[in-house]
Amino acid sequence: MPTLQYVQPTEGQKELMQKFRDKYETLLNDINGMEINQSRGLSLAKTKLEESAMWLNKAITEND
Repeated sequence: MPTLQYVQPTEGQKELMQKFRDKYETLLNDINGMEINQSRGLSLAKTKLEESAMWLNKAITEND
């Protein structure tokens, strides 16, 4: 059941969340290292990456 309250992740969930945070961080570093001009599209890509990480963490803590 969905909740708006904070859900304390288990140790296993924390480990899984950190695994994916590291992957997201690598991807973000790769994006930041690209030699492309700043643009709205680039800003949106970074925002969506952050958003995706947030939703994945929520999915992990909701999945027992």
